[in-house]
Amino acid sequence: MATVDVPSVEASRIGKTDVLVTYRVGPFQSGMVRIPKEAFTKASVITAVEADVKLKAEFVGMTFKVKG
Repeated sequence: MATVDVPSVEASRIGKTDVLVTYRVGPFQSGMVRIPKEAFTKASVITAVEADVKLKAEFVGMTFKVKG
C-alpha cells in the first residue's frame, strides 16, 4: 500500500485534502481509493478497499466489445 496527499476533487470538498491510497490485490491487480484526510484511519482504509474490490469483482471474467 502506498499513500499520497492530494487536493480533493469533490465540489463539496474544494480546498480540502484527500489521501489517495494505492493498494495491490495479488501480483497483477491494483487499485486506488480516495479518503478524506480528516477521516483517514486504518479502519477507513480497510473499509474503502474492501468496497472497491467488491465492486470490481462484479466485472471479473466479463468480455466487452467497443463499437465505434
